[in-house]
Parts: sequence; structure tokens; C-alpha cells
Amino acid sequence: MKEIPSHLKGKRTSLNDIAKALNVSKATVSFVLNDKGDQFNISKEKQRLIKEKAKELGYVPNFFAKSLRQGETKTIGLVLPDISNPFYAEISKVVQEQLYESGYNTFIVNTNDDVELEKELMRELIQRNIDGMIIAPGNDIKELIPILMETHIPVVFTDRPGDENADFVGVDNLSEAKKLIKAFSKKPKRLVALVPSPANVSTIQDRIEGTKLACEEEGISFDYIDLSSVQGEIDKVIGEELKKGTDSFVTLNNLCTLPALSALTKANVKIPADVRVISFDDSESFAYMNPPISALRQPVKDIAKQSVDRLYSRLKEIKAPGEHFILPCEFIARGSH
Repeated sequence: MKEIPSHLKGKRTSLNDIAKALNVSKATVSFVLNDKGDQFNISKEKQRLIKEKAKELGYVPNFFAKSLRQGETKTIGLVLPDISNPFYAEISKVVQEQLYESGYNTFIVNTNDDVELEKELMRELIQRNIDGMIIAPGNDIKELIPILMETHIPVVFTDRPGDENADFVGVDNLSEAKKLIKAFSKKPKRLVALVPSPANVSTIQDRIEGTKLACEEEGISFDYIDLSSVQGEIDKVIGEELKKGTDSFVTLNNLCTLPALSALTKANVKIPADVRVISFDDSESFAYMNPPISALRQPVKDIAKQSVDRLYSRLKEIKAPGEHFILPCEFIARGSH
């Protein structure tokens, strides 16, 4: 009966196993499997035999041992608050693709905007000897500094900023939100911003402040509502706003938009004849709705790509931390505003 390879028996094949099978030294096997056979004058035939035996025995290199020898793991940590959100799903996709093209692996962790979980997951990534980290933080930078000080790895903040001394790639949420209020085809009398939960993250707070400031400048009555996750409650609060004379809504991310539109439909409100709607975040589905939904499109792919580019610069120690890349958004006028 043919012998069962050791990797199928539950024992990991080692360099020593291969060496014993071929009656060669462990060092010789190591040189060959690390593509240094020619450098150490090992014959082509012996190199072939060693590689064939390694394949036969199911040898898998010890990634962490190799990374310790080389001084890097070629792994980047990506910390995101909600990968179910299309915005962060796209960030994840592009970052992973960009890193892979350069020979890096990506460790993606989802924090669910849980500030304690975020700190725990960041520590776990650091303990895995990652080479760098890209993070859209739920925590304030002051809460993260003690963790980041535990390691020398470069960190780039994406979408949500750290502080003026930390690398950041994203948009100016306050200024972009202000522009949206002035984009309405008819000046609102009363405008309500619909806010996702949790509303305490910096990007949402900046969007609230931007809409508020623009309304004050234009003399528009303004308020904002933290939307519940229960559609029935959303229907109720939007119905109450309609009774107050609210004629315009801004949804402060695209996860708020569909529940808001559902509530307006149930209230028999016509868009844009009775009420106008703009979404801060765009979605592919918005173009196919009736009416199509006007939205601010963030440069998601560019944010992801520049975050990776900035991290590369830090890994090469080309530049010191603290550079901010603020990218422009694009308003997509479709007819709901």
C-alpha cells in the first residue's frame, strides 16, 4: 500500500523530513526551496529531486518563520467599520487588488463600529507582525495612539481622519455637505438631514455640521434625525416631518436613502413635485429608480488607491507621516432634487 503523505496524517512536513527522505542536509533543502540552489552550486538534478519530494510530501513553507528571517510579512491590515456598507466593500475590494499586485496580502477585519472591538482587532493585527495598516476608525485618534505606539508600523487613515499629524486620504465632508444644500433646484423652506446610526463618527458629524451651516447661510429651517433601524419607526418620523412642512431631505449616507424613500412612498408623496431628495452617497441603484435619485458621488476607488500609494511611501520611508489627501466629489443630478 502506498504510504500516506505526512501532511494528510496531521503532521506538518518539515525541511528535515525532505532531507531524510533524500539523504541530503537540511541546509541543502532550505537553499533549494528558497530558490538559492544555483547560488550554492547545487546541481540541477538534485534541485529537481528536492522540489519533487517537497511536492510529494505536501510541504508548505512556514510563512511566519520566513517573515521573521526576511524582516517583513508582506501583509497589510485593513480595518473597516462596516463591510456590508457598499462604500467600504468597494474600499476593501480595491485595496486588496492594489496590494496583491505589489505582492502583499491583506488581513481585512470588520469592527461593526464597535470602539472596543476595534482596539482589540488592531492589537491582534499588530501581534501578527503586519507591515502596515489602513484604517477607517470608529475611535477618536486619542484612543488609538496607545495602540499605535506599541509598534513602529506605518498607518494610513482612510475616509475617517486621525488628526493633523496622521496620514489621511478622504473627502472634506463638511464642505461637500454645504454644496449639496445649494444644489437643490428650488430653495428649501424646511430641510431635514437623515442621519445613519451610529451618528457619532467624525464623517457624519461633519456632514451634519455642513448641512446646518449651509441652511443658516441660506435662511432655511433645519433639523436632523437619527434614523432607527426599524422601518415602521422611520415611516412615523418622516410622516411627522411632512406634517411640519418639510419639503427637502438630505440622506447623509446611502444606507439611509432606501428606507427614507420607502417612507415617502407610503406617505403618497411625489418626488420632486412635493418633496425633494438628495443622497450624500451615490449608489448604482439610484439611476434606475423612479425618479432617479440625485446624489453626491464620492471617489471611492481613488480614496482606496491613494491610501495604498501613501502606505507604500511610508513603507519605503520616503516621506514622514502627516500628509492629507483631500479628494473632490461629484454631484450627480438625476431629477429628485
